[in-house]
Amino acid sequence: MTTHWTNGYQTEVNYTYGYYKELSPNYQKFCLLLNGIDTPKETEGHTHCELGFGQGVSLNIHAASHLGQFFGTDFNPAHAAHANMLAEQAQTHQRFYDHSFEELLSEDLPLFDSISLHGIWSWISYENQLIILKFIRKFLKPNGVVYISYNCVTGWAANMPIRELFYSYFKFNSTSTNPIQKVKEALEFSEKLLEQKPTFSINNPNALSRLQELKNSNPNYLIHEYLNQDWQCFSFQQIVRLFDEIKLSFAGSIDLNTNLDKINLSEAHQAFLEQIEHPIFKEQCRDYFNNTQFRRDLFIRGKVSLTPSQIQERLRKTPFSLLLAPELHPKTIKGHLGEFDLLLDIYQPLGECFKKAEYQPLTIEEIEKQLPNLNYVKILNALIIWCHLGIAQPCMNQPTEEIIKRSQALNLYILEQASFHHNYQALTNPYSGMGIFTDNITQLLYKAHFMYEMKSVNDLAQFVQNTLSNLGWYILNSKGDAISNTNESLKILKGKAKTFMESDSIKIAKKLRLFY
Repeated sequence: MTTHWTNGYQTEVNYTYGYYKELSPNYQKFCLLLNGIDTPKETEGHTHCELGFGQGVSLNIHAASHLGQFFGTDFNPAHAAHANMLAEQAQTHQRFYDHSFEELLSEDLPLFDSISLHGIWSWISYENQLIILKFIRKFLKPNGVVYISYNCVTGWAANMPIRELFYSYFKFNSTSTNPIQKVKEALEFSEKLLEQKPTFSINNPNALSRLQELKNSNPNYLIHEYLNQDWQCFSFQQIVRLFDEIKLSFAGSIDLNTNLDKINLSEAHQAFLEQIEHPIFKEQCRDYFNNTQFRRDLFIRGKVSLTPSQIQERLRKTPFSLLLAPELHPKTIKGHLGEFDLLLDIYQPLGECFKKAEYQPLTIEEIEKQLPNLNYVKILNALIIWCHLGIAQPCMNQPTEEIIKRSQALNLYILEQASFHHNYQALTNPYSGMGIFTDNITQLLYKAHFMYEMKSVNDLAQFVQNTLSNLGWYILNSKGDAISNTNESLKILKGKAKTFMESDSIKIAKKLRLFY
């Protein structure tokens, strides 16, 4: 049962343990630089705040790998307890609360260089939205950055009635006291209703398939995403107007996909958008072409713009780390217009350049000297695509030994936990101030090699197999089917262990100093 202190927000089950790179201050600075906006260099005096941090995984990864101090609140005390436990593992001295936004507003807090809120804007009441706006107005520094993400009305318009049906059953008709069972019942009822082909589903033929997609989602995610008392969608210009009232200007999207018009918009669509002069109206129209469902936006208090030559100079001096050996890179990229080949004459020499440098983070300036046949624009575009695909990350300056020590401590804790659950899907990169997405099998391989010093393919595979067997888990084959036969499972794991040892995964982990 939802209690009074939750303000209608679901607290019957805990939120998922997701990692979100958009919350990284360094990643935010990189995206602002791409949009031609100046921000100060990171210092130990910088302060950052996350509102509604969930389990605190992103918050702790960023706190461990950045200079400065991190603050945050999530009014589910179980979430706050977990976030503080992770902070203890990394030995970071942060201030994570289980306050409501109103309680946090009354705290004695410093002015912040950045305030971030991922997703929660669409899930909270109008009163709490006003409190957050007051909080930002009171505590954000001049030149401070706000990251906000929210459900966008253009992509949600046809599906909003499904949410209402889903939520109404959950609230009024379910007899179960188990929230997970209530979600299952709500999905089944909604599917049966749409299968009756009411006029709504006839006029919205994608409604049933959308509902069936939801059945494959994590029920904990569904409860928090769809079943709060307050659930709203916004247009881009609505958010711009709200933030304009507290002296914040739109500074660009943090979604790098918005930089990839050639794979997302036809030439006619691009030409149409180019004719629109007003940047806010152009961005609003872009949502219609992309059918945008979820926006990730950056706002800034006091925009200081850079000249094109200043932008280029700073981007040339920005180091990038490569996270995956070139031979494992994807050969294509998907956009709204379909699947496109990544040009070998650009990506192959670029990958070899990092490989030759032993995966040391490289700047565009350094790459240009090694690859004179590739110009600045081609290198930058390739790196942006790699960052979008999670293959590369923009880095900060050389990390301090304290940052490396904290990041390694958190990473080793995550490896330890990989033998008990698969909650954590990212490791900390002390060079980029971001998380590196890492699945459970890879974490177990890292654990076997770095913690138990296993070096043979057979030993690595057997360690992973034993762990999976102890947990009662099965590995999946290429078709997504669970493999119960141990010998067949071990054969697949030996293939993964062989790739792990023969690719440069270990070399990259050592160069980025992910572990002791």
